[in-house]
Amino acid sequence: MRKILIAEDNTELNDMMRNYLIKAGHSVYQAFNGAQAIDYARNMRPDLVLLDIMMPVVDGYEVCSTIRRDMNVPVIVVSAIVGEDEKLRMFELGADDYMTKPFSLKEMVGRVNAQLRRYYEFNNQDMPERSYGEMTISSLRHEVKVAGKPVALNPKEFGMLDCLTKNRNRIFSKQQLIDAVWGEDEYIDENTVAVTVARLRDKLSKVGIENIVTVWGLGYKWQD
Repeated sequence: MRKILIAEDNTELNDMMRNYLIKAGHSVYQAFNGAQAIDYARNMRPDLVLLDIMMPVVDGYEVCSTIRRDMNVPVIVVSAIVGEDEKLRMFELGADDYMTKPFSLKEMVGRVNAQLRRYYEFNNQDMPERSYGEMTISSLRHEVKVAGKPVALNPKEFGMLDCLTKNRNRIFSKQQLIDAVWGEDEYIDENTVAVTVARLRDKLSKVGIENIVTVWGLGYKWQD
């Protein structure tokens, strides 16, 4: 489940967008002016932002610029502005896509999912280093640090952490973790996954990291 922030001052449209995204399996937060959008983005760290341009208090140009300065998440503009100059300005500020009102809500969901795949299933897999609060993970060096101090993990513990953090808030079954960490050709029983998760949690809790959550009956996830 990904966190989507809708920044749109039209209450009716905002609610319709929200309903479609919830049906598509996303968690949705709503902002109705630009200042609120910036505050929500900084505090709830969304996985994607749907952003109107003409909003009260702070306009979408400034919101997009602020988001790009503070974080790396996909931004899809949803605006009635059709001018080429305005579109180019948003792209120069860092927008990833632009939808002109009125638009199909089904198409919106499709574009949201496409951007999420591009960012989190492709791009982030290859990032040499990622940060989650005080924790930094280097996939290339197989290294984890918290507040600059290394955390000693064995290869399977690191693989588990690497997989879960690359796919924040996504639930992995034990079998999916076996396939991702041990490999599809290796026979591992599901109890081995539980033991590995328990060891990993214990090591991380000692340095104040407790983001690995059990979703009973389904598996595990890294929860922001």
